[in-house]
Amino acid sequence: MSKIKEELIGYENNDWISEEDHVRVDEVTEYLLYAMSVAEMAQAAKQHIQHDLYTMTRSDFNKVHYDTIGVHTK
Repeated sequence: MSKIKEELIGYENNDWISEEDHVRVDEVTEYLLYAMSVAEMAQAAKQHIQHDLYTMTRSDFNKVHYDTIGVHTK
C-alpha cells in the first residue's frame, strides 16, 4: 500500500501503536474474522470491493471491467 493511502486511512502517525501493538491488532483481527459468519464476511468483502471500485479512476475501472466481464462500454 502506498504511503499516501496509508496516511489517508490512518495507518501512519498513530501514537498508540507500537511494534508490539501490531501483533495484538493482528490477533484481534484474526479472532474477529474467525468469529464472523459467512454472510458477515461476504458483506465486509463486498463493501471493500465496492469502495475500491468507486474510488478508481474511470480508465482503471474500465480496464477492471473489461478484464473481469470482457465487455467494453462507453
